[in-house]
Amino acid sequence: MKSFDKNLPLIVVLVVAILMLLPFLGLTEFNTKGEPREAVVALSMLKEGNWILPVNNGVDIPYKPPFFHYCIAVLSLLSDGVDEYTSRLPSALSLIALAVGVFAFYRRRLSTTTAVVGAMLLLTSFEVHRAGMNCRVDMVLTAFTVGAMLLLYRWWERGSRGVPVAAVLCMSCATLTKGPVGFVVPCLVMGVFSLLRGERFWRTFLSYALLGILSCVLPAIWYVAAWHEGGRHFLDLVYEENIGRMSGTMSYDSHVHPFTYNFLTLIIGWMPWALLLLMSLLAKPWKETGKKADDDIRKDSSGWPKGVKERLARLRVRVMLVPPVKLFTWLGFLLVLLFYCLPSSKRSVYLLPCYPFMAIIIAEYIGWIWRTRRLGVSRAFVGVMAFVAVALTASLLAVRLGLVPDTVFHGKHAAQNLAMLHGLRDTPLDVLRVVVIALPLLVSVDCLHLSLARKNRNNEKVFIYSLLAPVVALFIALEGFYQPIVLNTKSLKPMAAYIAQTFKGEPLYQYINSPMFHFFGADFYLNDSLKQFDTQRRVAVGGKTVTRVVTPKYGVLVIPESDFADFAKRHRDYQFTHVKTLDRHYSEVRNDVGFYRFRKVK
Repeated sequence: MKSFDKNLPLIVVLVVAILMLLPFLGLTEFNTKGEPREAVVALSMLKEGNWILPVNNGVDIPYKPPFFHYCIAVLSLLSDGVDEYTSRLPSALSLIALAVGVFAFYRRRLSTTTAVVGAMLLLTSFEVHRAGMNCRVDMVLTAFTVGAMLLLYRWWERGSRGVPVAAVLCMSCATLTKGPVGFVVPCLVMGVFSLLRGERFWRTFLSYALLGILSCVLPAIWYVAAWHEGGRHFLDLVYEENIGRMSGTMSYDSHVHPFTYNFLTLIIGWMPWALLLLMSLLAKPWKETGKKADDDIRKDSSGWPKGVKERLARLRVRVMLVPPVKLFTWLGFLLVLLFYCLPSSKRSVYLLPCYPFMAIIIAEYIGWIWRTRRLGVSRAFVGVMAFVAVALTASLLAVRLGLVPDTVFHGKHAAQNLAMLHGLRDTPLDVLRVVVIALPLLVSVDCLHLSLARKNRNNEKVFIYSLLAPVVALFIALEGFYQPIVLNTKSLKPMAAYIAQTFKGEPLYQYINSPMFHFFGADFYLNDSLKQFDTQRRVAVGGKTVTRVVTPKYGVLVIPESDFADFAKRHRDYQFTHVKTLDRHYSEVRNDVGFYRFRKVK
C-alpha cells in the first residue's frame, strides 16, 4: 500500500498522458503536406527495403536523418502497414516518455507537487500537445535532446566521472533524428551550467567536446553510408539543411521570421496557460519581489566593489548561491530560446526543448500563487475554462439541432466551412462520443464548484486538480471528437481515392512548378506510386557518365491547373487530354488540381 501511494503521482501522470494521446492518433487523416512527407519515407523503406537512403515521390531522398522514420517503419511492421496511427505513434510515445522523465527528474530535486504540475502543464500546452499528435520529427528530437540534458545533469551531480553512456546515446539518437543540433544544444546548456558552477573552462570545454564527438559515432556510420549512396546531392542537402539553415544561406527562403517571432510563438504555444499567466498580472506578482530586491540593493550597495572585474566576481558568487537545479532549469529555457533566435529560419517547433523547463518554472509560479493565497487568479481561470466548455457544448448542440443555417457561410471558403458544419451536425453519436463531448462541461462545472467551496480553500490538492482537470478534459474532447471531424474535411485521402478508382493500373506522374513541392498526401495514400514527370538520371554515353532528364512515354499527369499552361508549352511533343479538375481543398498545394492523360507523339 505504501508503495502504491508513493507511485500514485507517477501513475496519474502516465495514465493521463496515455488517455490524452494514444486513443486518438488515427482519427485525423493527413491534411497537410508535412505529415505524409515524413510518413512516405517510412513507407518507401518498407517497400524498397532500402533503410539507408530510400527514394520517395519518385525522386526525393529524405531531408532528415532516418531515426524517426526507422521508428515508424518498425512500429508499422507490428501492424498492418504504415498508416496515420503508426506514423504518429513515435511522437506520442516520445511525449509520454518526456512527461514521465521530467516528472521523475524534478520529483527527486524539487517536490512531487511541482513535478506533477510541470508534467501536466507540458502535456496540456498547445505546442507540445500538437507536436505529440503529429507525424513530424520534432517531438522525438525534443525527447532525446531534453533527455540528454537531464542525464548530463545527473552525471554532473555524481562528479562528472566516467562516460554518461545513456546521455551519449540520447544525443546520438537526437542527431540521427535531425542533425547536429541533437548534440550541440545539450552540450551548450550543460557547458554553460558547469562554467557558472565554477568549473574550469578548458576542462569543461574538452569534456563536452569529447561527449559531442562520442555522440557522433553512430550517426557518422549512417552519414558515410548515405554519402556513398547519394553522393554530392546528399552532401549538398546535408549542408543546406544544417549549415545553410543556421547561417541563413539556404538556396530558398524557409520560415524566415524576425527576432520577435519566437516570443510570440511561445505565448501562443503555452495556451491556455498563457492566459493564466496574463490573468495573474492583475494580482501584481512583481510588487512583493520588487520590494525585496530594492531592499537587498540598498543593503549591499555600499559594500559593492567599483571595478568591473570585482562586480563580475560578485555576480558569479550570487549565481553560485542559486540552487543548481533551478539554475539548470532557467538555462535550459533561456539558452535554447537564444540559440534558436540566431538563425533567420524560425519555427515554433524549434523551441520545443524550451517547454519542459518552462513547464517547471510555471509550475513553481503556480505554487507561489497557492502559497501567497492569490486564489482569485485560479478561480478566474477555472471560470474561463468553464465558460469555454459551456460555449463549446452549446455551439455543438445548436449545430446538431439544425439551428445554424447553411446560409451563414459566404466567400471562397464557404464550401469547406459548410463541410465542417455538416460533419459536426451529421456524424453519428455513440456512447463514447457523447462521453467525450460532455467531459469538458462536467469536469469544468465540478472544478468551479470545488474551487469556490469554502471548505476547500486550504486544500492544495483541490487547487491543483481544479486548475489542471478542465484543460485535460478540453484536450480530450478536441482530439476525440471536434478536431478529427473538422480537419477531415481537408483530408488528402479523397484525391488519392479518386486517382486509384479512375486510373487503376495506369502509370501515375506528378508535376509542381514550385521547387521541393510534391503531392505528398496523394503519394502516401497511393503507396508511393505517384512518380515525377521529369527526373534526372545518370546514364553512360560514349564511355562517359552524364546527367539527363528522363520523361515517360505515356500515363496520367497530376498537376496544379495554374502550372499546366507553361508545362504544356515546354512539352509540345506530348498530347494532353483533360480528364477532370478537383477543387483546391483536395490538395496541399492550395490550387485546383488537374488530371490529364498524356502520350508522347514525337
